[in-house]
Amino acid sequence: MDEKNFHSGFAVLAGLPNAGKSTLLNHLAGGLLSPVTNKPQTTRQNILAISEGDGYQVVFVDTPGFLDPRYKLQQTMLNAVDRAVSEEADLVIFMLDAAAPYAPNAGLVEKIKKVFCPVFLVINKTDLVKEPARLAELEAAVRKDLKIEKTFCICAAEGKGVDELKQAVIAAMPQSPAYFPPGQWTDRWERFYVAEFIREQIFLLYKKEIPYSTFVEVEKFTEDLGDKNYIRAIIHVERESQKPIIIGKGGAAIAKLRTRAQKRIVEFLGRKYRLELTVVVSPEWRNDSQLLERFGYIVR
Repeated sequence: MDEKNFHSGFAVLAGLPNAGKSTLLNHLAGGLLSPVTNKPQTTRQNILAISEGDGYQVVFVDTPGFLDPRYKLQQTMLNAVDRAVSEEADLVIFMLDAAAPYAPNAGLVEKIKKVFCPVFLVINKTDLVKEPARLAELEAAVRKDLKIEKTFCICAAEGKGVDELKQAVIAAMPQSPAYFPPGQWTDRWERFYVAEFIREQIFLLYKKEIPYSTFVEVEKFTEDLGDKNYIRAIIHVERESQKPIIIGKGGAAIAKLRTRAQKRIVEFLGRKYRLELTVVVSPEWRNDSQLLERFGYIVR
């Protein structure tokens, strides 16, 4: 590797919940590293996806959706966005939903105003906009608030415009040695992704408050020869009334969850695992600093 001509850096994706950051990250990384659902707040922690090629390494950072926190959990999510944007970014990719109002982005815009790195504007979900003038108006509104280096109109779900964006991101990276060893996809352990994919299926299968009230903790992760690989995970809920909802009548709901999550895990890890799920009531865990720290969140 010619370090003199090598370019490497951190490209941070920032936007409101459901802007499409996780979908874009998966396209940029070339794999399913970040859980994706149609519900906001699916991503709770910063997730790194490392993309490399001839002469470059880009570390894409998927951040939680920017929100007004109501729980200590949500405050940790907001803190994660702050750290990524203000401390880690060599480039900020500001993502907007083309069909959503711009005004709710005001808080995030104020934080992006304070960065010293370039900012790309990415207007996503352009397939939902019938009037092209809408995209021009949205870009103009953002440019009144922020200094935008480049603008990209994409549809992350279909991969449209993603390659052009990726090439521009690579070109924007500073001259620097690689931050991670060649061939490394992410900075997270496999246990983290196992928990994320179980939680992803909870978001897809359950309604209302249930997904937001759950945390998945991988209690045991063993690997053996043959088909004896085994994972035991605990699904934490906040109230006793939520436990039977997760389990379902005769255990039907949790059985479906186990089957779908196991399939997702096997696809990602490339080997068979037997998954066991247990439901535990951890009262008000979203406001419990000790539990949040145990679960890996940075509370400050």
